[in-house]
Amino acid sequence: MATVHAKRTRTLVDSEVQGSLIRRVALHWILFFVCNTIALTCWIRLFEQPDADWGQTFGDTVRRFLPFFIITAALIPAFVWDTLKLSHRFAGPITRLRNTLKDIKAGRSVPPLKFRENDFWQEIAVNFNDVMQLRRGDAVQSGDVEPTRGGEQQDA
Repeated sequence: MATVHAKRTRTLVDSEVQGSLIRRVALHWILFFVCNTIALTCWIRLFEQPDADWGQTFGDTVRRFLPFFIITAALIPAFVWDTLKLSHRFAGPITRLRNTLKDIKAGRSVPPLKFRENDFWQEIAVNFNDVMQLRRGDAVQSGDVEPTRGGEQQDA
């Protein structure tokens, strides 16, 4: 059975997928921040300072809500990091499956596929292992593989 470590050692398991996801979350959070700033500025202008110019209203908004802006900006990295950690749970299994398929294509023997306990798509590993077991059984019947001790098959 293949050993699967409890913690990942790489920050990005699939840089294309995870990088895209991180950029999207950061963009959404920045847009949220900008929209809140505009909404607060409009609120103050419309209901508290209807006679002030927009520059003064914006300055007053920033001064009044500075703690809100600081906290909101500080949360962007936390949301990005949390999204990255969550994405490991689906990017990791697909990366492991992709690498296993490459090994099979190259003619290498592969151990049963196993994902980390908290990863998504556990049934993919189960289904893959079932297909590989069927493939090994078909190979034994056709004489392409000879059985070894312990029920494992070995390529002839």
